[in-house]
Amino acid sequence: MIIRASKTEYVFLALFLLLTGFFFNKLLQDKRYEESLEYFVGQGDSMIPTILDGEEVIADPNKKPEIGDIVVFSCEKCKINSDDIDILTKRLLRENLDGCYWVEGDNKGNSYDSRNFGWLCPDDIELYGAVLDKK
Repeated sequence: MIIRASKTEYVFLALFLLLTGFFFNKLLQDKRYEESLEYFVGQGDSMIPTILDGEEVIADPNKKPEIGDIVVFSCEKCKINSDDIDILTKRLLRENLDGCYWVEGDNKGNSYDSRNFGWLCPDDIELYGAVLDKK
């Protein structure tokens, strides 16, 4: 037995298959993006009131930081002694022509930042990403 379909039915079938493929592709992309995000815990009072001590933040390692973004990074040059916190969270306030960052905490009265250790150039830091949101 041969079943014949009209042109309209073929068009609807093709459209259905196209939309289904697009939907599953989008789900797969979203899953990969979500898996690339990094989670960090704020430590200390330097980012109060934006990020509280112990509050989790989500950072995107694929997003190039822009002025005003909060960035998560590690920096040997930023340590006063070897017991200091390895990972810092600060706001990017300026970027110079060499790609170096000037970062400060939102809690100006209680933040160890570029006002203490100066500009942070790409060789000085390991950048984990720009903060997207709190968890």
